[in-house]
Amino acid sequence: MTAFRMRRIATTLALLLGVVGALVASPASAAAADPRITYSVDKPVVRPGETFTVSMALRNTETTGVVFAYQYIEANYPLNTWSGIIEVIDCGGDIADCSHTAKSATFHPRVPIAPGDSRTVTLTVRALPATGTSPAPGVTQPVNWNPYYYYEYDYTPGKPSPYQHGGGPLNWPSPAGNEILY
Repeated sequence: MTAFRMRRIATTLALLLGVVGALVASPASAAAADPRITYSVDKPVVRPGETFTVSMALRNTETTGVVFAYQYIEANYPLNTWSGIIEVIDCGGDIADCSHTAKSATFHPRVPIAPGDSRTVTLTVRALPATGTSPAPGVTQPVNWNPYYYYEYDYTPGKPSPYQHGGGPLNWPSPAGNEILY
């Protein structure tokens, strides 16, 4: 091989390794978590028939009070399309109201929310008993959540409208979610 050909191969390999390295490093350099909302699940693993609670805390990071807030959460794919795996059975927390369907819930946290304060909403979910469409015994089914939030702040009488901020879907993956063990 000629020296020119060796340099060309070395340059091509270096470029290829650089691209692969950048792709591998991408998840670690993903955007930081949104400081306005935190999420937790009380049980990392449940069995069919057991319940678990999902909590979302909305924190006011603004310099004025939040005067309106809305939060929504739903099971992420594939659970949002499958039946017979989970069922939302209750919603609550520090709220003005909430409503739920079998796989989602809508909340209006209590307002006003002073700067630095937060409101926590909760979702109680039951892992349904195994059926013919459930995973095989010994297999786990990840339960991931897709939340959304919206709030308005800095309301002053006489101003045209308050400032607004929304976020989501946030697509919380399984390490922040939980699993059903069949």
